[in-house]
Amino acid sequence: MAVEPRGLFAVPAPVRDLFKRFPLHVSPADALPVRSPDCHPASSPRLYVFASEDDARHGRPSFNPSCLKWQTLLRIARVHVELVSSSNHASPSGALPFLLPPPPSHLKPAVPLTGSKLHQYAISHGASKLQEDEPARLEAYQALLVNKIRPAWLYTLYLLPANDPLLTRLYLPESPFLRLPLRQTLRTAATDEILKTTRRPLLQPAQLYTDATTAFRSLSALLGDNEWFFGAQEPDLFDAEVFAYTYLILDETLGWADQSLAQCLSQFDNLVQHRLRLYQRCWS
Repeated sequence: MAVEPRGLFAVPAPVRDLFKRFPLHVSPADALPVRSPDCHPASSPRLYVFASEDDARHGRPSFNPSCLKWQTLLRIARVHVELVSSSNHASPSGALPFLLPPPPSHLKPAVPLTGSKLHQYAISHGASKLQEDEPARLEAYQALLVNKIRPAWLYTLYLLPANDPLLTRLYLPESPFLRLPLRQTLRTAATDEILKTTRRPLLQPAQLYTDATTAFRSLSALLGDNEWFFGAQEPDLFDAEVFAYTYLILDETLGWADQSLAQCLSQFDNLVQHRLRLYQRCWS
């Protein structure tokens, strides 16, 4: 007489009899959605950024400084990428941009790259050579962007009522039911970030613009009569970082209603010319 298998993982006899009569059939997997990254085994890496569908399709500059910084660096390095209009919700790290290189094989998925890994990718895959060693004093000048210019940018875009139509067009959904709470979330996050960076108990708009002007003056002195920062022969990462703000601040096509931050920057002609020079090099 056969002994019935027992134990926690033993299959009950009625279930075994059922599958003997109706064997398990595994259906083929459904195709991935068209927008899924693995649906397009493209040979070009894909850079996921804040951008409209049309701008991404035509490779235009992103309207987000963090995305534009890396988009510009990849163009400086002459790394061809396919832009994908995306949002933070699609990012493995919760923030844009991220780069999805071509997968090494059809069996091995590509690993998304962010931050310093994007820089290394541009260095190793670019047709134009980038500097691997950071220039002296780079960290101090990067702090100007983070601590002085970015707070003024956040205030100008997210908190100034005059620029609310631009904020709405760039970052808010069409549904009025979703728009109101998301607008408040973005404004609260911007306020918190400004206060944390400036280490002040209250927002002081006039001081934010004074700080930004001081930072632009320091950057202008650093650039001097040179084409690129730190006297380099070719543009590099810091040029892309500065451009990511100067391009957008002076971009009239965005539709800035309040020009306070643009007026801070416009005082320094060499920064304006640096912006034009880098745009012509990468996008003309």
